[in-house]
Amino acid sequence: MKNADPGKKIYILEADPTRFGGIQQFVRNLAGYLPKERTFLLAYYRDLAKEKEIPVPLIRLNGTEDRCKRKNSIYLSGSSLLRSLALLFDLFRIRKNLAKILKGGDTLVVNAASAMLLFCSRKVLKNNRIVMVMHTAPRMLFRRSYNFGGIFRKYKISLFRRYVDEVVLLSPYEKPELETWLPLQGKRCTVIRHAVEFPEKLPDRYPRAAAVLARLVTLKRIDRVIACAKLLPDVRFNIYGTGPEEEHLKAMAETLPNVCFRGYTNDIENVFRENSVLLITSEYEGYPVSGIEACVHGRPVVSLDTFPAVRDLIEDRNSGLIVTEPSPEALADAVRNVLADHEKFRAGALEHRKLYAPETACRAWNELLLTETGR
Repeated sequence: MKNADPGKKIYILEADPTRFGGIQQFVRNLAGYLPKERTFLLAYYRDLAKEKEIPVPLIRLNGTEDRCKRKNSIYLSGSSLLRSLALLFDLFRIRKNLAKILKGGDTLVVNAASAMLLFCSRKVLKNNRIVMVMHTAPRMLFRRSYNFGGIFRKYKISLFRRYVDEVVLLSPYEKPELETWLPLQGKRCTVIRHAVEFPEKLPDRYPRAAAVLARLVTLKRIDRVIACAKLLPDVRFNIYGTGPEEEHLKAMAETLPNVCFRGYTNDIENVFRENSVLLITSEYEGYPVSGIEACVHGRPVVSLDTFPAVRDLIEDRNSGLIVTEPSPEALADAVRNVLADHEKFRAGALEHRKLYAPETACRAWNELLLTETGR
């Protein structure tokens, strides 16, 4: 295992740390936990208007301000083909800049295998301490090219085996499954959960309403929410988010007055004032931040049993319910049971939320990245 000099710098690599999303929020939080004079974010896309939200210096890997603006416009256009072409055009520039920055003895925190493959020369990987954060459920690692899938799968696994020094998991339930997919021999594995700020005031009423916080894409399976809503006409289902499936889903729910599409929101406190339970129906998740946000607001979570971390997110029958059968009837029963005994589940959620205290995550990351015992 390679050691980093305790006095050297920490770099966090992420495509666009200003964007909305669980990984991006994690990156911003992590940057805020670490010493500002030694921590830097490395970005190759970013939303220029949101840069003020970044708590540490942000280094553009793809060149000048004007070039960054052009790439930012392409990124926000939503075209994956244009983004890929723009990235390919700047690939060697980014790789060269990264080699200039990481000369040796520093720590690089990587959030996706493709970033390690595309941008990190073997010299960078060999001469710096590499910490990889696993944001995806292990069984899904090879389903997406930004993780370990795609045509470079074997090469990415080889890089992981040879150069990644430490792996950070978001729950203790992921390591056994991860070991069946990736070689972990000789690698330190540490569990550090996501964290969110606790609200100053908790919701004080219990509307018969369930929230869904998700991008409206196929893998989130919002169609299951709509099927569940048909069985619970007295419960309002508020769906927060946008995405390519939005019009299709609205057509499915057209005859259901208890289903409301609320669009994108970042007002989480209002979401959990208006809803008494959070519903997760995805095909898979990593460790959904929306579930943590529900918990810290004292709102129980009902989730399908489709990802390992669900057993860490939910203390079953105490802070929420885990549904093993992905049927509308099973989901409806779970929502009904949680709403009927909300005081019990609220108490369980508030007890469970201590796992997500920012000070706990801050202490764990500082110990891992800054102290001798963390290496």
